[in-house]
Amino acid sequence: MLLKRLAGVLPPHLARYIPVLEEHNVKTTENLLFTSRQHLDVLLTTIPKAVLDELVMWVVRLTAPNALSGDEALDQLGTPDEDARWEGWGVNGLDSLFGWDGVGVMEISGARRVGKSLLALQAAMRIMVAHPQVTCQWVDTEGSFSPARARKVVEGLHVQDVDAVLCRLVIIPCFQVEPDLFDIVGTIKAGLEGAEPADGSGLRTAVLVIDPIVNLFRDTLTSTTAQGHAAMVTVMEEIAEMTYEHHLLTIIVNTSSSSLPGNPLSSFSATTTKPSLGAAFTYHADISLFVQETGRVFGMVDQTERERTRTEPGMRALVEVLKSRVSPAGRWAVFETKDGVGLLDVVPPETEDERTLRLSAGMPVGPVRPVHGPLAETVVP
Repeated sequence: MLLKRLAGVLPPHLARYIPVLEEHNVKTTENLLFTSRQHLDVLLTTIPKAVLDELVMWVVRLTAPNALSGDEALDQLGTPDEDARWEGWGVNGLDSLFGWDGVGVMEISGARRVGKSLLALQAAMRIMVAHPQVTCQWVDTEGSFSPARARKVVEGLHVQDVDAVLCRLVIIPCFQVEPDLFDIVGTIKAGLEGAEPADGSGLRTAVLVIDPIVNLFRDTLTSTTAQGHAAMVTVMEEIAEMTYEHHLLTIIVNTSSSSLPGNPLSSFSATTTKPSLGAAFTYHADISLFVQETGRVFGMVDQTERERTRTEPGMRALVEVLKSRVSPAGRWAVFETKDGVGLLDVVPPETEDERTLRLSAGMPVGPVRPVHGPLAETVVP
């Protein structure tokens, strides 16, 4: 947490030293608490040692979690807010990957133009359509958010008043971690703590989307310094704490990086990429979804899918659960996009013979669909 966020609750004689700490690059509570005392004494010669001791004591008191027994924690948890309920994507294959209450941090990673932002947008819009008293805070880190696309997504959900839904979508530009992202998280948290629960009289934030997060750490995560890694862990811990405390759905869109000769977490040997930002980042997410083009996964055994990588890139994608605290890992599903705004299901054939099913239903009988073969022949989009 940034030290300047504690200025309002610290005693005045301690708060006035925060600018001095920031001048010496001691900007967060972690910097103050985990830097060796000998180094701080050498660095902060203008701050009396007794004052520094008192400041550390106050920071520990304000930031350390309180010890609770199990029954006390259960009483404080209460009933999760219905406004944060997970509404899914409206696609059977994707919705069957996991089941949860919609409270937690979801990571959606993958290469460019495979539908990551579309999945986040569809999930957020479905919650806002189902619950008129919630808002979505969309943190745009590359200025690529398209309002026209959001409108088409909402129109595809057959909503009568599209503008009433879009007016509850808040787009926040953000191009650096400090101070932009920390300020955004602090503002959202302050609004949640100061607002009354949504009971029909007001709006509350229920969804937070950061798209994509990798841009914020691209220049700071290097092999020569740990500063970028520390900032990433700090901000993700703040986001996770706010998510669980206020029953939010937080969607983090991430990119992919090379993982040769393969990704050990993937169920497919052809997967040679992994989520960016390293293994430490994935531990802050409750669900880690990895999105790939089907042509790059099934192309070696399916000529039709191999051609899709050149003729229709990103039109059909594979979603795989790499890590999850709420469901088994290794599950996967295939979906198609429609005009860049809709999602279509891609399902396997029935276990029973298709010809027999159609005859029993009195329907016309076409050519027999093979059980084994290219996806275009064995699945029904």
